[in-house]
Amino acid sequence: MTPYELSKLIHMELSPVAPRLSAAINRALVDIGEGSVLVGLGPGTNENDNVSFQESETIQATDADADGALAKIQAMMWKLEEHSSWKVIIDMKTKRPGQPLELLYTLVRIKEGL
Repeated sequence: MTPYELSKLIHMELSPVAPRLSAAINRALVDIGEGSVLVGLGPGTNENDNVSFQESETIQATDADADGALAKIQAMMWKLEEHSSWKVIIDMKTKRPGQPLELLYTLVRIKEGL
């Protein structure tokens, strides 16, 4: 699966529930990508460079909807890790009944085997 196909799939699945995560993954896969084999490029642009950035999001959802949103996010994270070198670390503020779901995403590209 190409980065563009993966980005499109994740966007279709995640944009209704977590649009900021969907946009961050699009940035990771399409704008930053897997890196170039060329040397002498700026920091983070070589294929062996580790790259990370963060995004936060507040999801207005009932408790049942929040559980469904988290399940969909997790399923797409497995798909992302399976088809790219990007990983997403998700931190969640303690969920209280009736309160929105507050998430912090850290997207990381770590090339293993160095």
